Amino acid sequence: LLHQLSEIPEEGIVNLLAQDIQAYDILSFMKDETMAIRYHFTVASFSLQNIFGNENYTLLSGEKIEIHPTQILGANNSEFIVSTSKSTEYGPATWNPAPACNYSDRNVAISAITIHTIQGSYAGAISWSQNCTSNVSYHYVIKSSDGQVTQMVEEANKAWHVGSENPYTIGYEHEGFVDDPSWYTQAMYESSADLSRDIVNSGYGIPPLRTFYGEATIGTNLLGGCTKIKGHQHYPNQTHTDPGQYWNWEKYYRLINNSPSVTMLTNPSDPFFDSGGNMANYDDDERNIWTIEPLNVASVTLDFTAFNLEADYDYLFIYDGNTIDAPLIGKYTGTNSPGSITSTGGALTIEFRSDCATTSTGWEANYTSVPVTNNYPSTAIVSGNTWQTDDFQVDFNDTDLDNDVEQRFYLIDEKQVLGTDWSANGNFGFADESFNTNTNWTDINGTFSIASGEIIFSDINNGNSNTSMSVIQNNSSNFLYSWDQTITSSSSSQRAGMHFFCSDVNQTNRGNSYFIFIRENDDKAQIYSVVNNVFSLEADFDYTVLVGQQYNIKTIYNPNSGLIQLFIDDSFIGSWTDSTPLTSGNAISLRTAGCEASFDNVKVYKSRSTQVDITAGLGEEMSIESENAIPTAKIKTIVVDAQNHWSTEAELDYLLDFSPPEINEINDGSSIDIDTFYSATFNANWDIFDIHSDINNYVVAVGTLPNLADVVPWTSNGISEVYSTVLSNPIYNTVYYFSVQSTNNAGLTSIFMSDGQRFMQGLGVEDLNQDLIDIQIYPNPATSAISFKNAPQAFEVIITDMNGKICQTATMISSETLILNKLSTGNYNVVIKVGNAFTVKKLMLK
Repeated sequence: LLHQLSEIPEEGIVNLLAQDIQAYDILSFMKDETMAIRYHFTVASFSLQNIFGNENYTLLSGEKIEIHPTQILGANNSEFIVSTSKSTEYGPATWNPAPACNYSDRNVAISAITIHTIQGSYAGAISWSQNCTSNVSYHYVIKSSDGQVTQMVEEANKAWHVGSENPYTIGYEHEGFVDDPSWYTQAMYESSADLSRDIVNSGYGIPPLRTFYGEATIGTNLLGGCTKIKGHQHYPNQTHTDPGQYWNWEKYYRLINNSPSVTMLTNPSDPFFDSGGNMANYDDDERNIWTIEPLNVASVTLDFTAFNLEADYDYLFIYDGNTIDAPLIGKYTGTNSPGSITSTGGALTIEFRSDCATTSTGWEANYTSVPVTNNYPSTAIVSGNTWQTDDFQVDFNDTDLDNDVEQRFYLIDEKQVLGTDWSANGNFGFADESFNTNTNWTDINGTFSIASGEIIFSDINNGNSNTSMSVIQNNSSNFLYSWDQTITSSSSSQRAGMHFFCSDVNQTNRGNSYFIFIRENDDKAQIYSVVNNVFSLEADFDYTVLVGQQYNIKTIYNPNSGLIQLFIDDSFIGSWTDSTPLTSGNAISLRTAGCEASFDNVKVYKSRSTQVDITAGLGEEMSIESENAIPTAKIKTIVVDAQNHWSTEAELDYLLDFSPPEINEINDGSSIDIDTFYSATFNANWDIFDIHSDINNYVVAVGTLPNLADVVPWTSNGISEVYSTVLSNPIYNTVYYFSVQSTNNAGLTSIFMSDGQRFMQGLGVEDLNQDLIDIQIYPNPATSAISFKNAPQAFEVIITDMNGKICQTATMISSETLILNKLSTGNYNVVIKVGNAFTVKKLMLK
């Protein structure tokens, strides 16, 4: 239009340059905020790059232009490109007409716009529509990389792009494929929306509010006639399913439609109704926005007492903040009332959209607010048993004077007995890295080093460093990621941060993930999402970042709602909600670009209630046994309240013992193990140990069978490892067994038993048969054999060493000689027994 209004001739390259310079100056003026204030007009939102193309924009915005007979050059030898054919209907577009064989005249008024995906390239679509055998055409084609537009059919004519619905629609193809979201770039969305804005302002009567804004789908999804800007898949009589599941209709709706003026509600509390009030219905084709933001409040609560919208056609959106760019709390239709909604900060924004037909009674609600206070929450771990031997429960004491503790987190640490470095087990969704060692991290791109308790990256030329740690993350918990980072270099475009919920850390952008970037040169804090290794900037917050200053960054992610909240130095920065949140990841990853940076205290917590069940044992959350009562496990806890106040971190150490006491030896007798004893005095001794929690108590018993207490009942022996008692009525030739139950300080017990000792002295001298007393052994000392003088006709012989061990037994008659060639030299006791009577003789063997 500006070219047509210009009085500059159109012949020659210099005149064409002059036309563009004039148009550039006018359009630049329209985008100048200073001029807009001075002359009271609204700043224009169009893109000069899209209008003039990147090459000509660079030349027109440069400091000098050189005019030569055959070409015009700008800075860096950029060349002025003469557009051989420009669209007369849409200025930014190139005109590249399809042949008449591929379109026809209209006989129906234009009333809708169709959004297509090419399933191919920009150039391919242009070429295909110029081929008469294709029988296909479209009014516009839009390029992915920079949003370049080519017009191929005049809007007044009927292009062939949506079958039976061609007569009343304008169609344009977008470069790319429906199953690859990377083609749908920001440049493409903006360029396409600019084209749609031009068309809806061209007098066809297509209201921009009639743009589809629902969920993208894979198959066909017929929409009613109210919706005027929609996809190929949304029309009747179609088999095509473009633009498909990855086209962001909500983004497109917002780009086409300027946000209406916002109604501010600043009273601390008030009723809240739809546009019809509490008596009448709302209207068709509404788009209204209200922001509830009383002064100096910590939270706003909106309670709905009645709710009735036209189901699946009219919608209420509620956002957690003071703009529609704040996290979406919910989208409501029909009689699905929002109920009670409370903000995480001091504002709620409500947006209402109605379609072209059928209204209803809307809603009745009231809102209240909570004033800001300076009360901070606290958290503590309630002490339980000193020692833990199995799975156990931990209680937490979370307090706040305002009673608004909102999110609670914990993590479990472990360390080796002789180690000093605590760390967490990523298999259970935790991390705690203070970088005294680097055993849990894998360097994938660039070389990280450990020094002074930090992990450091020093290659300023690396655009995407990557060191990762395995951490299992899923939607069974919310996660808190906390780390300290410092940018230490002074360069351009310095940024650093961390990925979480990574699916593949070996890919450049970690597969599927989210990441936080803190940018020093731009003074920005940013939230990114990554889908199929393609990242998108989702939230961009102003934040002053200084070189050499350490910042603590906390990020909370809810994998069920998709809400990501960002805090720096415990101050809330902002949030973003992913409508299709990631629900699983296997790693976290530190990332720098164009800078030197250091990281410390990287932690991953999981959400909790006021109680947590801990698994303890080999391979469990707490798995390392203590030794000598040195703690090997730790729990840390932290909470945040509804006013985004953080508690200080609290922690508690734990002692673990999964093993009962162990034994070195148990002996019958007062020293080394014996097999027989000759008096009523019964002795035992033992050596039992526990390297984890030490011995707390011994309980002993004596019985006629192993582990039986029929002679001496179970009796405490303290921690003494010797025992002596006098048996009240020992029975000759009976074996008595000693048992000891040892209990360690963790309460684990073991029971050990001796192999028994036989009682061999049961009768007094006066009860012995005189014949037995008169028996003599000869020779004594002996060398290899002995005989018995005054012996009865038949008797038994038992020979024991001086420790009571039985060395030889025999059944004898009076005249026999007993051969002793298996015994070594030394002193022995010889028991001579007839029935229940016996006598003991001493024997020396040389």
